[in-house]
Amino acid sequence: MDNPRTAKLHLELDVEFDGSDAVQAYARQWAHEQAVDDAESLAAKLAQAAESPESALMMVLEPDDILGEVPGVMALGASMWIDGGSEEDPSWSDEAELDEELDFDDEDEESDEDWRQRIFSAADKLPGLDLAALGYATAELNPDTRAQALLEATNLRGALHWAYEYVIDQLFDDVQTLRTSADSLEETLQLCALPPADRSHFDALFAQRFLVVALDLGNSLVSGFSSPSCLAQELALKLLLDSVESLEVMLPDLELPQDWRALASENLFTSLDHELLYLSNDGAADISDWFTPYLNKTLNPYAANE
Repeated sequence: MDNPRTAKLHLELDVEFDGSDAVQAYARQWAHEQAVDDAESLAAKLAQAAESPESALMMVLEPDDILGEVPGVMALGASMWIDGGSEEDPSWSDEAELDEELDFDDEDEESDEDWRQRIFSAADKLPGLDLAALGYATAELNPDTRAQALLEATNLRGALHWAYEYVIDQLFDDVQTLRTSADSLEETLQLCALPPADRSHFDALFAQRFLVVALDLGNSLVSGFSSPSCLAQELALKLLLDSVESLEVMLPDLELPQDWRALASENLFTSLDHELLYLSNDGAADISDWFTPYLNKTLNPYAANE
């Protein structure tokens, strides 16, 4: 048997990102698959995927992938980096898109504190979402504790408003993407994060129905939200919570309730059937079942299952 030998393999690749959105969409999907139920890990991975296509690529690369099927050798470790990125197209970064949405880099140079105040104020735009469901306990006797809980719950409602606008904007883009090319799911911004076993069903018509359900969710958050109206709306709400996690990474000093994701899951959903979809390898026999209204719920007639 040969004595083990070590060596350094120097490899330099010039890469061209001709589908930056696709790289980042793949990285987001990879993040969901790797993190499983670890919300903290998922948030970190989603943040890296959002930084730029370079960061997304670095996250999903494995040294063993470079060696491929070559026998008799394994990767002991690796140091990888990418030198810069082309600035010819400033729109390639999801981080740039997120910063633009938040105006972190606008000419007024608003501070993080300015944005925390803006998110706090945005809570008033979702009056139909009860603050008690977001952690505010009016029965708390300690005034300081009650005031802090009110602040955190209000911040969470404001963050959900921001997340709603962010997700809706991207769903409109996703509809257009799938209308342009039926095979472009990897280039979508939100639909690519839906359960992977059902990806074959995600065509332009599905995207349109899903968008309508998400718009209905916004109406209920204004007029009086109790729970999602169907499985598709559960998934839409999940996308909002995922985006709040990304916002929390961008604004680490934003004061949200402790374990807010678990709190939201407990109080905003009456069913967690949507979580099972991410654990199953079997897709839905009929994707229209996602648009069947729950008991005592109604759906927009465009989206409702016939």
